Amino acid sequence: MDKATETLAIALAGVSRAEAAITEGQKEFVAAEKTLEFHRARLRDTEIQAPFDGMIIKRNREPGDVVVPGSSILTLISTEELWISAWVDETEIDRLQENQKARVVFRSEPDKSYPGTLVRLGREADRETREFIVDIRVLGLPNNWAVGQRAEAFIEVARKKEVVVLPAKLVVNRSGEAGVFLNANGTADWRPVARGLRS
Repeated sequence: MDKATETLAIALAGVSRAEAAITEGQKEFVAAEKTLEFHRARLRDTEIQAPFDGMIIKRNREPGDVVVPGSSILTLISTEELWISAWVDETEIDRLQENQKARVVFRSEPDKSYPGTLVRLGREADRETREFIVDIRVLGLPNNWAVGQRAEAFIEVARKKEVVVLPAKLVVNRSGEAGVFLNANGTADWRPVARGLRS
């Protein structure tokens, strides 16, 4: 009986040790899971994912460089929608509104224009030039283009049909009256004109 009691006590002590080992193992398992999640999070931080489809136009860091939070690594642009920013004199602000037709002429192709639409009007004029910025969505692009490329933007603010269109340099002022020279049998004859839309 004493021997059986002693064996039972040893067995109970073994069970207690096994239970303590199980509890310790569970604690280690939880700690290992947390460590694994921490390392997975660190691994996710090493992957850079773009917030949208686009094109990388500038790489600011090289492989192996140390990067701190908030520093720029790449410059990414969306190719789904490209805008041209143009400066417009503040006297024209009343004649502009969103969705007006526009055309864009790139300096690389001065003889060709691309359609566009006015998408946003700036709300702050430059204090020195008295101009404000408008953004034009370009609906077509040259085969070769670059971000920051210079262009001319033309926004249609009014249209009249069935009128004579003249370059401004052909209109001559005489005594405060606008007119043009006509070819009258080989002689330049000045005639007054009523001007309509300009610029």
